[in-house]
Amino acid sequence: MSESENILPDGFDWRAFTPEDSPKTPMDVMADPRFQALATASVVQGGPAHDFSSPIYDFSDGRKTATGQMFNLLEAASEKPVALIFGSYT
Repeated sequence: MSESENILPDGFDWRAFTPEDSPKTPMDVMADPRFQALATASVVQGGPAHDFSSPIYDFSDGRKTATGQMFNLLEAASEKPVALIFGSYT
């Protein structure tokens, strides 16, 4: 077994979620220095945020309905403080 394969937990079947025609295995990606930086968060509390835009949806009736409006992080942050909360509410 190669050193990069030791990164995966015992019994982990990477073939179960990797397409057959994939040019890289998860071990290749984890061993590639260009991708290793993705494994470590580079944001810090109070630091600058990366800009993103996302459609705004209305869920008031329990369904996802497009409002036609867009949310832009840097635009919103220039008007007032913005808190981003990541997690599951289910």
